[in-house]
Order: sequence, then C-alpha cells, then structure tokens
Amino acid sequence: MGEMTLRLIGRGPLYVSPERDRFWKYDALLGWSHLPGQEGIFETAQFRTTVKINQKGLRDRDHSYKRTFDAQRILIVGDSFAWGYGVEETQRFSQDLERSMNVEVINAGVSGYSTDQELLWLKNEGIKYDPDLVILVFAGNDIGDNHQQLVNTIYYKPQFVIEDGHLVLTNYPVPKNSSQGKFMYYLSQRSALFYFLVQRYFDLRSVYSKFIANPRAPISSTTAISTKKESFKLTTTLIHEIYHVAESTGAKLMIVTTDRWWNWPSSESYQDFIEVLHSEGFSVLDVESMRGFDPERMLIPNDGHWSPDGHKFVATKVREFIEANQLLNRPQN
Repeated sequence: MGEMTLRLIGRGPLYVSPERDRFWKYDALLGWSHLPGQEGIFETAQFRTTVKINQKGLRDRDHSYKRTFDAQRILIVGDSFAWGYGVEETQRFSQDLERSMNVEVINAGVSGYSTDQELLWLKNEGIKYDPDLVILVFAGNDIGDNHQQLVNTIYYKPQFVIEDGHLVLTNYPVPKNSSQGKFMYYLSQRSALFYFLVQRYFDLRSVYSKFIANPRAPISSTTAISTKKESFKLTTTLIHEIYHVAESTGAKLMIVTTDRWWNWPSSESYQDFIEVLHSEGFSVLDVESMRGFDPERMLIPNDGHWSPDGHKFVATKVREFIEANQLLNRPQN
C-alpha cells in the first residue's frame, strides 16, 4: 500500500543517470571521476547526446598544462551544469565563451560534484593549467551535498569539516560501496517506498548531527546576516579556499549560480545565500535571475538543466560580467 501510494502521488524510486555507469570510475580522493578516453552515447527520455572524455579525464578536447599559444585561459569547475548535461559538447556555454572571447576555455565540470570535490580537484589538478580566471558553477544542491559523505545513498565522497577555524578533510580515502550499500542502491532503484524510507533515515541523521553540534543556535533579527553566514559557513569557507588556490596562480575567481535543486534544510533561502556571497566580497552572477532568462525555452523539459538556448544565454551573461568587471586583464608574458 505504501508503494502504491507513493507511486500515485508521483514519488518514484531512485533515478540513476546512465552517465554514471558509463563514464565514471572510483576515485579515492574525489569519490568518482571521469574514465579517461571513454566515449559513447548518453541518452535519457529527454535527450540523446555524445560524450567523449579526454586523456586527462575532462569532457573537453585535449589541453596541455603548458600554454601552446598566446591566449588567456579560463578554467571552469562545477557539476552537471558545467559538464553540459543534456547538450552536446559544442553547445555548452564554455565553448560559446571560447568562440566569442578569443580565449582558451578548459571545462572541468563533473556531474554530481559539490564544492568540496571541486576544491580538491583544483588543488591537485586544476592549477596545473595556470588559468587567468576560474569560474565556479554552483547549483542549489551543492550546499547540502557539502555536508554529506554519501550522496543519494550510492556514491561516497570526501567531506570537509571546520575545526578551530580550519578546513579538515574527512572520509578520505573515500570508501568503496559495501555489499550492504550496493543492496540499498539496488532496492532504491526499484522501490519508491524503500527509497523514501532511506531518504528519511539520512534526513533524520543530518538533523540529529546538527542538533548535537549546536542545540541552541541563536536566532535574532538584529544578527540576521551573522546567522546566515554561520549557516553557510562550511560552503563559504570552501569557496574562500578555492579563491586562495586561484589567487596563488594569479587567477581571479567568478561564481555562476543557479538555485536548481536547493536542498539546504535550514530556514535560510537561496537568496540568503546569494546575499552572504556578496557580503563576503565574491564576484557572483546569479544567472537565472537575469532579465531575459526564459525557463520554458532555456531549460530541458522535465529535466531542469540548461538547454542549448540556456547555455547560449549563460555564455552571453558570463561574457558581459567578465568584461564589465575586468576579470581578464592580467598582462600576458
């Protein structure tokens, strides 16, 4: 009866995107990463695209670490929005930027990544490309995922915690899925009721952990911004670290945000988060709030990722933001 009820109200079992089985591999540091050299068709009910992973594990053409021609470099890190979920490689906003700005753009997006994984990849691999500008693509689900070691009850990932004001990496090496985990994954894909119960279990664990950590969190209208900053502290600390890593190579940082799949259980909203980012001094483009963004045309129907028209719009707004804020003005050697 529970299974039937959930199905009737539109709650289904866990959906697992086909690209995970075809293009991912286990990674002890990041949880998962692209399988270098892999290529094939990525198809769902909404689209059919071709995916090719280069020899360094990026969905992009090959880029050498050392610059091969006199052009400025933009490095894009992010999740499925950066990766180009549902569109061809040539239709992504990164390629549009490269064509319109006469710069070299390296797209390092990986579906499912959150800010912690993007920081680790940038530290260990991204800085080798010596970018002039780093663009962090941030989706609404990243905040909740930054606080998790297990995403969708399937994929283990690293997690940072803050101790004495410093980021400390935990859940490393990232464990491989156990037999129990694989069984939960199997049932979650086939039973709406089982998936619903698993979700509630992890929700309760998360609430309990936050209560134990801070059972009497103050709420005051006179300290609203401080309360918001505290709520988003882990994520903003991760972004500050990304900023410092980029700065160490002489690069600037720009953040492109979307509220898609906002999953932060606290009372703070996506707009609260944007307010905090601005108060912290980051260069932020809340792209879907820009005039002219049309969800009907610029999102893939029944999916939510940017369509080819959406990527064109994002490319235009990113280019305008870069030019208006002079984010690419480092003298060339």
